[in-house]
Amino acid sequence: MSDVIVSKFGSAAFSTPEMIKKAAEIVMSNPDRKFVVVSAPGAASREDMKITDMLFIMNARYNNRENFDEMMTKIRDRFTGITRSIGVNCYIDAEIMNLKKNLFFGRGNDYVVSRGEYIMAKIFAEYIGWEFIDAADFIFFSKDGTLDLDRTFAAAEKVFANTEHAVIPGFYGSAGANTIKLFPRGGADITAAIVARAVKATLCEKWSETTKIYSADPGIVDNPEVIRQITYEELKQLTYMGINIFHEDVILLMQNIDIPISVRNINDTDDLGTSVTAELPPDSKRGVAACIAGKRNYRIIHIQKFGLNRLTGIGTKVFAIFTDRNISCEHYMSGIYRFSIVVKNPLFDLKRAEILAALNDAIKPEDITVEKNLSLITVVGKGMGTVKGIFAKMFNAIAEAGIKVRMIEQGSDDLNIIIGVYDDDYEATVRALYGAMILH
Repeated sequence: MSDVIVSKFGSAAFSTPEMIKKAAEIVMSNPDRKFVVVSAPGAASREDMKITDMLFIMNARYNNRENFDEMMTKIRDRFTGITRSIGVNCYIDAEIMNLKKNLFFGRGNDYVVSRGEYIMAKIFAEYIGWEFIDAADFIFFSKDGTLDLDRTFAAAEKVFANTEHAVIPGFYGSAGANTIKLFPRGGADITAAIVARAVKATLCEKWSETTKIYSADPGIVDNPEVIRQITYEELKQLTYMGINIFHEDVILLMQNIDIPISVRNINDTDDLGTSVTAELPPDSKRGVAACIAGKRNYRIIHIQKFGLNRLTGIGTKVFAIFTDRNISCEHYMSGIYRFSIVVKNPLFDLKRAEILAALNDAIKPEDITVEKNLSLITVVGKGMGTVKGIFAKMFNAIAEAGIKVRMIEQGSDDLNIIIGVYDDDYEATVRALYGAMILH
């Protein structure tokens, strides 16, 4: 059985005719690339707008007609310019008229916005001579708005059963009754994952202007090392810390079906980018630590009471107070006389007085204090918790940098160690940990 690659291209790949030609060259350069998931065209210049944003605005203007026709003309002209430049005929005027008709019949915002991917996929399919398959034919949402995976997987396998090559629009599916529903931003990655499962792909590529995944924020660390290999479990930890290479649903889906992902740069095809797999390959030369990442602006609420460790249900009471107010408890630490909760600002500050009053009523503590301006920094690496001397290396580096640590937490899955420091020490801590854990 030959290899099958699913290639997903971001909006930058369709921003100009030159980029479209480059995407086509990439697809055709490897016969294993047999399925392509397409995004709507990105901004052609700094003064331009993404087609998706233009469609959002056009739909918003429809009812009062304010500049509606002007925006629709811009969208039509943008697609027409693309087709003329690459030499294909996709009847753009007919597509725009159909869009306008469906606006009149109230198809809704999701339908309108999805036409960016839909029309671009038709153009690209015509350009490379492949079949076009509409995502609405095999991606289905339930009535509650969640993705119906069972129905979607069954339909996708049927749709692609006898298809050798196809171009598919990303970012949307069917919600039934002639209704289109969008994924969240970045949802075209989910489309690619579904296609990869259906065609039993051996690799799923993500082509964009994002070169690769770095081992630290390039805005903090000069020329950080590139992560060439990373596991799905490690990537989930980084996603929590705000490194949004993939939508978290994509990571879970690809991990479950065990299909590797390759993050590639459309402007540098010689660079192999970053590979995401279930396990690191046996010949991996990567160190135990993969990445340093973090987020600022947390709060720690310390609840102090003599004999706290002997009270039953203390955690349940505390968590309920935050849950009832839709505030997520990111982390917690417990001691003999103190229970501490880490929460994300600013929602906590808006309800601070109410929360502290509820904690006083429920716990009757001797004291409650709140620490502001906390940053959480995580060192991510599979098996970190089992490496001897790992804590000594980390805290020696932090101590040498003169940084005060406010909290420490090791994940039970041995994937990460989290350090809490004040916001003012955030960047210095990242640099210190990078020097000790990545450069070693």
